[in-house]
Amino acid sequence: MKLKKKTAIIAGFTVGALLFATTAFADIVSKSGYDQLKDGIKITAEKASSEYDSYTMEMTAVLKANGKVLESNSAVDKFDRVKKAKETSNTSENSQGQVSTYYYYNDTNTTIRKGSDSDKIYVGEYPEGREFHVFDNPFAEDEFEDVERIVDAVVGSLKDHVIVKENPDGSKELSGSLSEMQIPTLINAVSSFVLKQEFHDSRIKTGWPNLTQDIAVKEVTGSAFVNKEGALENILALATITGKDPNGQVHELTIEILGNIKDINSTVVTKPDLNGKEVVKEIVKDRNVVNNPQKFVGTFKNNIVTEKDGQLVKAGERILEITHIDQNGLTGRYQEVYKPNYVGTAGKSEEFSFNATFLSKDMRDARFETAAGDGSNKEGHIYLDDYMGKVNFYINSDYIGMDLMFDSTFNPVLE
Repeated sequence: MKLKKKTAIIAGFTVGALLFATTAFADIVSKSGYDQLKDGIKITAEKASSEYDSYTMEMTAVLKANGKVLESNSAVDKFDRVKKAKETSNTSENSQGQVSTYYYYNDTNTTIRKGSDSDKIYVGEYPEGREFHVFDNPFAEDEFEDVERIVDAVVGSLKDHVIVKENPDGSKELSGSLSEMQIPTLINAVSSFVLKQEFHDSRIKTGWPNLTQDIAVKEVTGSAFVNKEGALENILALATITGKDPNGQVHELTIEILGNIKDINSTVVTKPDLNGKEVVKEIVKDRNVVNNPQKFVGTFKNNIVTEKDGQLVKAGERILEITHIDQNGLTGRYQEVYKPNYVGTAGKSEEFSFNATFLSKDMRDARFETAAGDGSNKEGHIYLDDYMGKVNFYINSDYIGMDLMFDSTFNPVLE
């Protein structure tokens, strides 16, 4: 499910971190319930990214004020790792009762999207295919260790508010709650700040309360089910928040988040039949790699600029010739050509050939180190700009003291 940015922040600070605590229930035999919950989330992410062939994830979030829905979002995501395909159906409702629906389909060759605001279906085609991962494990990223430490610090002693029920088949039911007195001051302070930003003028005009004072999290409850393999199958979190408007009237907010994963290895992802539909088609280039790198074989130039009599004038040209490109790298020649009046300005003109090696399979960035004609060593790197059709050529040279202006971007010489 994709919440709006600030709504996601509310859920993250007022429910997410607290949910870790309220469903952090001790297992007196081995690990604490808090650690069991974290393990369940990590195991689920690992299985979803590398073990399950297919599965369905459902997520629903509802925000209410005084019993009235302010915003709700529900999403059903279907994943097929074998076919590398994914379907997403999303439904949202605002405080005015307006309902919006969106549908997305993705595979290695196609993107399809359709919204309730139009009868048109937008299709993107990748003729050469693309690298598409139906699900990436966020816990495999290096940055997650820092996030985990922050969450652990925020939860603190709340890990001790625990209940764990172990079933005969090895599965576990985690549940718990926090009252107002148990909720950390930090959580209330952050919640107050975020809610004041969230409930802005445009939303107040559509029925959202204007919370300005005494904002506090009153209660949080949560439950989760971990199967016998240690993977999380469903999770439920509810939070109650109160605050006052400028007139002193108290408003009660409730946030409910429900998520589950089901139909493991039996989910079917189906590419939509677009026959008879109003389709807007686009051919999409894969921007993760350079498409047809051979197009960069040729000559590229830019101006060497200096200042004269208070004006910018051309002192010469930098010429870059790329003579060969293959999967390993590229070769070419670089030279500087000065106008007669500026030959001595640079002290000496640069001129050398190079053989650069690509740094990755995307054939975009390459580095070189070579010897110039005067015996000096030259090193730098080249970037093939597939977006602009230009080449960035950097030389690690010392131009300090020269009255010249150098540009690293080279434009193609075209007829």
